Amino acid sequence: MVALGIADDEPDILRLFNIMMGKSGYPIAYMAHDGEEAVDRQRKTPADIVFLDYCMPFMDGLAASKKILSEFPDTYIFLMTGGEDLKDKVKDLSHITILKKPFAFRAIVELLKSYKTPVNKQYKD
Repeated sequence: MVALGIADDEPDILRLFNIMMGKSGYPIAYMAHDGEEAVDRQRKTPADIVFLDYCMPFMDGLAASKKILSEFPDTYIFLMTGGEDLKDKVKDLSHITILKKPFAFRAIVELLKSYKTPVNKQYKD
C-alpha cells in the first residue's frame, strides 16, 4: 500500500485526511502545516503520494512540489487548489495532478486505488 504525505495550513483539512485515509487503510507518512515543513518531512519519511495545498505560508504547494520532485522524482503529487488556475504552472512537471476544492474523499480513495505499488522504496509499510 502507498504511504501518503499531506500538507495544508488548515487544521480541519489535515484532520479530515487523517480520519478518511485512516479509515480507508492508507498509512500517513507525515502531515505538515506548510510547504517548508512538507519538504522537510518528505526528506525524513518519504511518502509515495503527497497532497499539497497550493496556498500555504512560508512555501506554497507549487514550490514545495518542485523541491520534492527534484529530490524524489517518482513521487506523485496532488496539488489542491481553491480555484486558482494552475495548468500552465504545472505543465512541465511530471507526476502532478491538480485537485479542485472542495472534493469528495470517496473520490480520493477511488483515485488512490490505482496507485498500488510504493514508488519511494525508502518508506517501509
